[in-house]
Amino acid sequence: MYIIYVVYIYDLFYLSFALTCVLLYNHCMELSEIKGLGSKRIETLKSHGINTAEDLVLFFPKSYYDLDSNDTFKEDGKYKLIKATVISDIKVVRIRKNFTYSMCDCLDLNNHIFKAIWYNQTYLKNAIKVDDTLYLFGKNSNTKRNYFVVSTYKNKNKIDTENGLIPIYKTFSGVGQSVLLASIKTALEKIIIQSIFPKDIENEIFHSQYQNSIYNIHYPENEKILSLAKERIDIEKIMPVIKFNDDIKNKSSQKKSQNYTNFDEIYGEICQNLPYKLTNEQISVIEEIKNDMLSNSSMNRLIQGDVGTGKTVLALIACAVCVKNNYQAMVVAPTEILAQQHYKTMKPILEKLGLKIHFLSGSTKANERSYIYADLKFGVPCLIVGTQACLSDEIESDKFALLVIDEQHRFGVNQRTKLINKAKNMDLLMLSATPIPRSLSLVYYGGVEISKINNPPLPKRIQTNIVPQNKEDDMWKFISNKIENGSKVFVVCANIDEVDDDTYFGLSANEFYKFLTTKFPKEWIKLAHGKLDSKDEAKIIKDFSDGTCKILVSTTIIEVGVDIKDADIIVLVSPEKFGLATLHQLRGRVGRHGKEAFCFCMSRNLSEQSYERLKFFASHSSGFDIAEYDFKSRGAGSIYGTKQHGRIEDIFSYISLETYEKAKKIYEIISKKYDTSFLLDAPEYEFLSNISFN
Repeated sequence: MYIIYVVYIYDLFYLSFALTCVLLYNHCMELSEIKGLGSKRIETLKSHGINTAEDLVLFFPKSYYDLDSNDTFKEDGKYKLIKATVISDIKVVRIRKNFTYSMCDCLDLNNHIFKAIWYNQTYLKNAIKVDDTLYLFGKNSNTKRNYFVVSTYKNKNKIDTENGLIPIYKTFSGVGQSVLLASIKTALEKIIIQSIFPKDIENEIFHSQYQNSIYNIHYPENEKILSLAKERIDIEKIMPVIKFNDDIKNKSSQKKSQNYTNFDEIYGEICQNLPYKLTNEQISVIEEIKNDMLSNSSMNRLIQGDVGTGKTVLALIACAVCVKNNYQAMVVAPTEILAQQHYKTMKPILEKLGLKIHFLSGSTKANERSYIYADLKFGVPCLIVGTQACLSDEIESDKFALLVIDEQHRFGVNQRTKLINKAKNMDLLMLSATPIPRSLSLVYYGGVEISKINNPPLPKRIQTNIVPQNKEDDMWKFISNKIENGSKVFVVCANIDEVDDDTYFGLSANEFYKFLTTKFPKEWIKLAHGKLDSKDEAKIIKDFSDGTCKILVSTTIIEVGVDIKDADIIVLVSPEKFGLATLHQLRGRVGRHGKEAFCFCMSRNLSEQSYERLKFFASHSSGFDIAEYDFKSRGAGSIYGTKQHGRIEDIFSYISLETYEKAKKIYEIISKKYDTSFLLDAPEYEFLSNISFN
């Protein structure tokens, strides 16, 4: 199972650790300065957001092996870490096309001989030799006695220690564990990572330097040191959010200048132009928005609701009231796909009301931008729907009165601060389809009024199934029959290319695309991922929407903003790689209009914990229930209690409430003595504000 890193991962395998660091020589260290990183490896790292040595240092382990584990082979069905000696050569057996296994005899600490088996990893024949000592993580076979199915392994020849905790990193094609270990070690020796806190405050508040915590994340001597390092990093991470929420509360308490009239009249006119009736929950939230907008204080409200529960239409009503009252409003989304969807939804309704609407993104042409800027400058009542292009300094006006931020957690604190500072005492409405546990709402949304929509206008009918490897052929036959009858299918993979991870060969988006072309007509299948430019990506999704292709293989770029009415099947490849919130969002791509839909979780080599999590996901449809379960099952990001059978993982899933309370007390202490604007003013620390919800 993959850990969720300290930063929010928009696409799990396009990590962006964009912390600009302070070096001993006051410049960033280039990757080319690290021995062992050639041009090809550097290109691979940069394609995953690791552009400097500083980014590399902040590329944290996904999990840890505890080499002190004394587990031995048992037929108990439990995952464990076994230290074993190889006593026979690797033998590769071909079962059928695209399905092989590699196996060898091993001797455990009790001198018990068992067979270690790896699926679809023929390269091991040259990687493992007789007399090698291996740390094998996996469990006994369900079908054959004395067989140990290996999920991942470490060769003792490639690590420097025989005890303690060994970091395990997410790897990339051509950049394996040994390369990352050596490169990170070199980088740590040559650079200093500065805390977000000025040196005098850091020395006053903390017992150790931030640099030490970074080091201890990579090389913890034991669980206690790892736990303290995690807490220190979590405090750095959450502090800008605490500052942002405190500023929002202060803004909300100030009297606003905008004055809205005719709310009910405009609301009623929009409802007359809708092809459906609002639900009771939507009507209730509209009343809350109305009270906020008509009050003397700035609105500061978050609407939380699952995919398809109708949050956008509520934002539309608020924007229409704002523009109809001769003010300007702005709707900002994290991706161009999502922003375009909002624009297409809002444009026909607003134009029926005689209201002006603009779309603004990085791809907007210069002459069109000039036209938009002119409308803003001269106070023309209008709605701007756009992406991060709305952060531009040229986007300014005295008439801005309402800001809507969709999936606001995908924007950093600095970005959110810049948006709300576009106008004094602007009303703020945030939307989120990413439910988080109730107990964590205080952490992420302190001081924000929260409205929840629990049910979509049309109840979803999505059947979720966990598909074992021996049933995959049956699944594809079922899907083929459904396609013949008009179905469209999403196939979602966690990463674009193959990675040096024993368990997941053949399951990248590129490899899976090739695999599906052997099962279906090639013209049926398209491949979309984050390396494509926005025009190519939009063209592929349009082809899928229009029916030109039947199967869309993609990464999590389809997680939000893709609304394909006829899509009724989604296949989640290696779902254990994703957080439950992401799985829930992905499942929400199908069955969006009340029609029967199917979600298949195509899993191999699941751990006991992963299987239980997937079982809960398959049997629950409420995003809030799933978030609560995810939070509890992961232990709120704590380390103690998460160690199972020689492996520690998921320690960065969430910031614990205890850590949040400690961070809040630190903030209260320093805010009484110092100007805390440094928490938001330094763009180089933007990564700290990207909160993970997965």
